[in-house]
Amino acid sequence: MSNAVILGFVQGIFEWLPLSSEGLVAAVHTLLYDSDLGEGIDFALWLHVGTAPAALVALRSEVLGLTREVFARPPRLSPVFRYLVYSTAVSAVIGFPLLLMLSDLSLAVGGGSMAVIAAAMLVTGAVQLRRRSEGVRQMDGVLAVDGVLAGVAQGLSVVPGLSRSGLTVAVLLGRRLDRRDALTLSFLMSVPASLGAALYAAVDSSFELTAETLVAAVVAFAVGLVMIKLLLRLAARVNFAGFVFAVGLTMLAGSLWDLLR
Repeated sequence: MSNAVILGFVQGIFEWLPLSSEGLVAAVHTLLYDSDLGEGIDFALWLHVGTAPAALVALRSEVLGLTREVFARPPRLSPVFRYLVYSTAVSAVIGFPLLLMLSDLSLAVGGGSMAVIAAAMLVTGAVQLRRRSEGVRQMDGVLAVDGVLAGVAQGLSVVPGLSRSGLTVAVLLGRRLDRRDALTLSFLMSVPASLGAALYAAVDSSFELTAETLVAAVVAFAVGLVMIKLLLRLAARVNFAGFVFAVGLTMLAGSLWDLLR
């Protein structure tokens, strides 16, 4: 059960940071359970069933506002609502085929799976270094093209090691969105994507729903709720690129050591 708690903590913390929670959870899972990459990815996808509700609770005022738009007569769909529709649709078109290919990726990379995750993390770090530091646009002025671009980033983040939060926030900052608004939009768009990922893992024939998986999801929810509130208060003042590079290089060195010994 302690392993489940550890994995829940990892998911709850890193889902919202510019590091790949999927890559880290998959890597930790392989170490704790001596499993292959595919099993680790399935567990990581399942844990989104904990972090998605955390985003709903933390951003409940925004979610309630969006819900009222749908049930208004006539419906009054805001730019943020349209943004979420575009980003979710694009994410699904790109991300779902990649999900179907992940098992083949696991077989292809075999023992080099850690190196693949580390290399993807270095890509995430490079994107973070290129982020613009200032934003002048507000969330209520978000455009359809913002949703499409962020959706592409979120869809690609299915690849273990590519950070969903890091890539989507980087895209939005590149589009000159205010830092706090960029975080809020990234967290909001994570909800449908995360629930879809968790549903995919739950129906996967290789995934088994147990007391451990449920405990891990509950821990991911509790820790994720705290992390979202903390990050929104900080409003992304810190660029985590150096941290991403450090973790990626450490994992790459470890995988090379494992292959050469």
